[in-house]
Amino acid sequence: MQHGSIVAFLSGTLSPESLAAEIGPEVVRFRAALLATAEGRIQVTDGPLFVVTKEGARRLLEAVADERLPFDAANYLADCIVMNDDFDYADEAVRDAVFFIEDDSGRFATDEDDWRPTRAETLAALALLD
Repeated sequence: MQHGSIVAFLSGTLSPESLAAEIGPEVVRFRAALLATAEGRIQVTDGPLFVVTKEGARRLLEAVADERLPFDAANYLADCIVMNDDFDYADEAVRDAVFFIEDDSGRFATDEDDWRPTRAETLAALALLD
């Protein structure tokens, strides 16, 4: 994943739809490897430190709630942010919002690979940013 694409999306210069189109094949490969081997690898290009703000976290949550960014793509994006040292969080609420999208343990609890948080759950997480 390109560091610049993450920054562009979180900054509002790259639409959720454009991001989904850009990273779609990468997300498909990641999910296939995860299902086949129980291991998934992410790679993010290097970039300068970027602080995820409430606005960026809001964009991520809204894109999921409004179904403008598929959950698998959002989850992969959040994994990239969490696992990369080039990203930090403006505050704990922002960190919690990113971790909310990154946490896909529901897949394992329900044994449903297509699991995703409900719109109501996502809107509740979004409200915590205010």
